Amino acid sequence: MRNVDEDQKAEIKESFLHANYWWVLLSVAIGILSHVLRAVKWKMMLEPLGKSPRLKTTFYSVMIGYLVNMAIPRLGEVTRCGILQRYEKIPFDKSLGTLVVERSIDLLSLILVTILLFIVQFDVIWNFFDTKVVQPYLQKFFSNISALLIAGGILILLVIIVYFLIKRWKHTTGYLKFKLFLMNIKEGIIAVKHIKNFPLFIFYSVAIWICYFLMVYVCFNAMQETTHFGAGEALAILVFGTVGIISTPGGIGAYHLIVTETLVTLYALNEVHAISFSWIAWGCQTIMIIFIGLLSLLLLSRVKPPEELSNEETGSDTTENL
Repeated sequence: MRNVDEDQKAEIKESFLHANYWWVLLSVAIGILSHVLRAVKWKMMLEPLGKSPRLKTTFYSVMIGYLVNMAIPRLGEVTRCGILQRYEKIPFDKSLGTLVVERSIDLLSLILVTILLFIVQFDVIWNFFDTKVVQPYLQKFFSNISALLIAGGILILLVIIVYFLIKRWKHTTGYLKFKLFLMNIKEGIIAVKHIKNFPLFIFYSVAIWICYFLMVYVCFNAMQETTHFGAGEALAILVFGTVGIISTPGGIGAYHLIVTETLVTLYALNEVHAISFSWIAWGCQTIMIIFIGLLSLLLLSRVKPPEELSNEETGSDTTENL
């Protein structure tokens, strides 16, 4: 926003005041549905480990994970696994293995959606992709090739050092514990192959990304200036916006910059309206994650771990017997 002058800020404020927030609320509802589907999908991934966590616990952990990621990227995944270990007695390392698979599926999904975007709008997208992504990347790569060679040399040196450290310390207790930790992660990854209803698992994976698409598509109706945009534009915002989301914590700054650039360069939208749309699309989902993430923290404190539930059940059975 540093290059936006006062007149433009006034226009952006005007766009906010005249936006149709019923469509924004619908986008938020679709966003919540995507998070519920992710919780259901994760529950399915954990069941082959012989565990059946409560859906409310997995949903709370997903939302709290998103909330934590807004502060410290990737710490949210660790938090999710920690919550399940505390409240569902699922080993941390094994659930972490399922998250490795989940993130791999998300990456594959993003690649497939990007390919779809190029198929649908190749003429429009390729020039933008070439000038804004490929060329700057190649220029940066060749201008920093000496730094890359040094980094590569340091990486090789680190690999050699780690190899000799492993060789020297492989019989110690610490090494054996670390090796067991990695084996349990591997077990969590392999367990996903034994999901009972694999077609339903694929359905959830596809449905999540359909929700992501609809979150953008629905938001177009919130502003008069973007109501003429359709599925192709929504697909472009989904792909490039996702890059922004994973670039910075919660996508702050990066999402706005990329989405604004996409709408202005590709679809000739006025810059002020492009900035306004990026703030509305990003803001409604971010506020939702903060609100439901904090609410999940509150509700999670009321969830009883399995041992407390079993103690209560044992106590009730004893009372009935007496």
